[in-house]
Amino acid sequence: MEGAHEKLLHLTFEEAEGTEISENAKTSRFQSSNFILWLQIFIFTFFALAGQAVGTLLGRVYYEQGGQSRWIATLVQTAGFPILLPIICYPSTENHNEQQLIVQQPSIFVRASVYIFLGLFQVANSMLYTVGVQYLPASTYSLISGSQLAFNALTSFLLNGQKITPIILNSVVLLSFSSSVIIFQNEASVSGEISQASLLIGFAATTIGSLGYALQFSLTELAFQKVFKSGTLKVVMKMSFFIGLFVTLTSTAGLIASGNWKDLGKEMGEYRSGKLSYVMNLVFTAISWQMYAVGSIGLVFKASSLFSNVIINLGSSVVPIFAMVFLKDRMTGLKVFSLLLGLWGYASYIYQHYLDDLEAKAGETKSSVEDDDFEASLIQGT
Repeated sequence: MEGAHEKLLHLTFEEAEGTEISENAKTSRFQSSNFILWLQIFIFTFFALAGQAVGTLLGRVYYEQGGQSRWIATLVQTAGFPILLPIICYPSTENHNEQQLIVQQPSIFVRASVYIFLGLFQVANSMLYTVGVQYLPASTYSLISGSQLAFNALTSFLLNGQKITPIILNSVVLLSFSSSVIIFQNEASVSGEISQASLLIGFAATTIGSLGYALQFSLTELAFQKVFKSGTLKVVMKMSFFIGLFVTLTSTAGLIASGNWKDLGKEMGEYRSGKLSYVMNLVFTAISWQMYAVGSIGLVFKASSLFSNVIINLGSSVVPIFAMVFLKDRMTGLKVFSLLLGLWGYASYIYQHYLDDLEAKAGETKSSVEDDDFEASLIQGT
């Protein structure tokens, strides 16, 4: 009996030691996966911010050097999609389990329907924003379009189950203000030249466009949740590629139908810095906005539509810094105020994610302790 008791104690010690090793392994896996997730979020954030900044600045240069075609400026925002072709055509190197997940992807018809639907949304929203820019003063347009983040918080709550905590609400308010702080600038000289009917059209178009973009982000997240449930990062590239393809074809059709394509040769010849500079500007603008598209969709995939929108609004506050450095823009107090509000709002949102990570880690620890207690009770019962 004594030998059996010692054997039982020895087995109990080995099981406890094995449990400790298993616990360490679980903690290590959790930390590793968490690090990889945040690394991917950081990369997508860089793509979104860098693409937005460079694309915006190159767009400014295009108009300052003599470019005039709005259709071309719209077209280059999605025409960079071919650079993703090598990535989406590259054979998958995932393991067997990941290959099984890829097999479970929806049919081509379902995926194509999602791409076309989201592409139509983007085309419609772009057209609405174009009308808003045309009919509204810059400050009024900025104020209304800044409501996109607030709309996105609502659509994310309704469609994606987004948790709206006081910290996230604080972040949304701060970032919305930061992107629309231009309202404090003087617009009297502009608004006096616009009729009441034009203001009404511009207001309606910009408001619907803001709501539309918010809904587009939430629907993209919903597609990842319900349609591409077992997707990998390649799904992000494919979605960006096919939406870009669809929107580019639509913009090209608009360019041809408007007849503006006939003036492209003249526009290129009159471009102040030369034809080569004209072409290079459009090429790098297209690449920049494609980086932005991959980054924004990637953030929806890895975080949420609201997180992606937070980064975009932060970018609106950061762009003036790059304009000051590269285009010699004057840095006003309002721009500094906008940047500080944006950074504060972004920090608030990241802090909420930090709290969520702590809660998830605590949940993992609690679950492991409960499993250990259950195993101990079985051993004692034996």
